[in-house]
Amino acid sequence: MYYYFHGIVTLHFKNSIVIECNGVGYDILVSHPEYYPIGEQQYVYVSYYSYETESYFFGFKTMDEKEFFLKITSVKGIGPKTAMNMLKNSSVDRLKQAIKENDESYLASLPGVGKKSANQIILDLKNKLIVSNDIFTNKNMKLAYDGLISLGFKDKEIKAALNKITDANLSVEEYITIVLKNQNN
Repeated sequence: MYYYFHGIVTLHFKNSIVIECNGVGYDILVSHPEYYPIGEQQYVYVSYYSYETESYFFGFKTMDEKEFFLKITSVKGIGPKTAMNMLKNSSVDRLKQAIKENDESYLASLPGVGKKSANQIILDLKNKLIVSNDIFTNKNMKLAYDGLISLGFKDKEIKAALNKITDANLSVEEYITIVLKNQNN
């Protein structure tokens, strides 16, 4: 329904901002209002939720944050307000890392997330998330990344291609070959 708003940030509140688009001010719940400077034009990626008596826009600075929010709200028992509180108290990368590493205690320490919910999050999302720092913990992937950078490929393209590779035990040459083959398809 709504994908993003592009306009001028006019107000900050404790948990939201107002962004003016074509003369209309939209109140958008965000995890960090301070990331949206007042008076500046901004893109705010949004997700719209409507309940029996209330409607909300949840806003995000990046597509990665929005995509994570949509995945986390797909977990049974995790609503949009709980998901937004998780993003307010942690980063997307840290949350993905906690899920990947089965770090139930970290997730359960976040507001609105108990032990049962933490287990459900890990169970539902563990194999559905791409952890962006993975390439830097795998020595051969890191060397392949460096090699591809020196060949003139862009950082974002390389990370996206390497994150799609599920085998963590390949040689540097094999990682490079797979990325190059995928670039040509």
